Amino acid sequence: MPTPNDRKPRSMSRIIAALAAVLAGLAVIAVILKLANPLPERATRGDAAPTPALASPFAQAAAHFTREHDGQTALLLLTRGIDAFAMRLAMARNARHTIDAQYYIWENDLSGRLLLSEIMKAADRGVRVRLLIDDNPTAGLDAMWAGVNAHPNISVRLFNPLIIRKVRAANYLFDFPRLNHRMHNKSFTVDGAGSVVGGRNVGDEYFGARDEGLFMDVDALAVGAVVPSVSAVFERYWESQSAYPAESILATGGAMTAEELTNPVYDDLDRAQRYREASDKALETLGLNDPSTAFVWAPVRLAADDPAKATGKAQRDSLLASQIAPLFQGARSRIDLVSGYFVPGELGETLLADAARRGAAVRVATNSIQVTDVPVVHAGYAPYRKPLLRAGVRLFEASPISASPTRKANVAQTSFSGGGESVHAKTFAIDGRTFFVGSFNFDPRSALLNCEMGFIIDSAQLAQSFGAALDRRLPEAAYAVTLDGNGDLAWTLDEDGAPHRFRREPGTTPFSRAIVSALSLLPIQWLL
Repeated sequence: MPTPNDRKPRSMSRIIAALAAVLAGLAVIAVILKLANPLPERATRGDAAPTPALASPFAQAAAHFTREHDGQTALLLLTRGIDAFAMRLAMARNARHTIDAQYYIWENDLSGRLLLSEIMKAADRGVRVRLLIDDNPTAGLDAMWAGVNAHPNISVRLFNPLIIRKVRAANYLFDFPRLNHRMHNKSFTVDGAGSVVGGRNVGDEYFGARDEGLFMDVDALAVGAVVPSVSAVFERYWESQSAYPAESILATGGAMTAEELTNPVYDDLDRAQRYREASDKALETLGLNDPSTAFVWAPVRLAADDPAKATGKAQRDSLLASQIAPLFQGARSRIDLVSGYFVPGELGETLLADAARRGAAVRVATNSIQVTDVPVVHAGYAPYRKPLLRAGVRLFEASPISASPTRKANVAQTSFSGGGESVHAKTFAIDGRTFFVGSFNFDPRSALLNCEMGFIIDSAQLAQSFGAALDRRLPEAAYAVTLDGNGDLAWTLDEDGAPHRFRREPGTTPFSRAIVSALSLLPIQWLL
């Protein structure tokens, strides 16, 4: 007769056997799904409207503007959402030969429809348009992209596509390793003469086109020596094995018509008209009538991941993270880093902490838990606060606009400013002479999983202006995170000139803090 001690091993064995059977069943299902939903052939219909031999007026103007600055690039930083949108809209309107754009997100909202409408009009003029869109955020947009792709002068390709379109989550059951790699690049290039590169996707939250949930971000318009590099990177991604022609992925039935795309219907027609007018006015305030004062000239290098990163086949030294790491390792006096999604990992912590120990003034600004749009990222960041602070790194976490009545009033008075409260920018300055703007977050996902790109700019003017802007804005727009005498975290915010100190993380409850603590213990940082 079995004893109680005999029963326990047998019960455990049954549980283990049952779990093994479940896992084996799931594995079989995954294999069946993968076999039943293979990736299509990459045969394409060919790009329409080859580039003419004669330069466009835009290209001619750019060549004239840059002729005395051999090897340098003219840069215009776009910090306001409405300015960043207005620049893309103006470039599309002035395109005569080509538009090449690659984005992680392109929404079917007010700004997304307006820009797409202008691109459709450009294609009607004979402009060859190529749009490379990451497929992960395209849920509900198949009809839009199928309609755009139907235009004879427009080619759409989807990066790392999801084969099952209706139940999209099912793709991750059998293809997670592939789909966990995304194209996070953001560039907009017209006539091979000018490019906008930076942190913004195409959508209302990036361009100040809605009232709430806006992002603070930075883009750069580049004209000059670096633009061919942007075009070359686009070409590599366009021809990469992860880019599939939209017609091989999307169903053509139910596609939006050319009329619907060229003359879209807006949810709020009055707001759409006001936003269009605001974007036209924004161009006037950028000072483009006098480019000699609007632009900053500097040597610029484009840093970009090899698109093979999306298949896990890129060499480590080809990664953007490997290209920028020496900049941090060589920092001697100052590092100013802004990253909306900041999960430094062991390597990032070491880079920043070592710089601080060498005597560099290291300052990092990211989102607080109150304003982040991805709370799980905050859980990945939280464990690094104390080690970084102990090493001498200064930390700042963006606060809600409501925390400062003055700031709230200033934002409310500026229509379509894009002056949001959640940081989405990915930028840094080192030693007051090197400035970076691009799509790269300081986190494991940008470093190892997603494809990224950005400008490394040798400009003391831009680097020092960036530092000065943080000096002005951080006291009232972000909590300064410090350690008190007991080694516990504290948060300080200037409220109308008076510092207010918090002993508990602002905007949290004991329950929410417990959730963050629990999430931070999970082995998920490599996904963040």
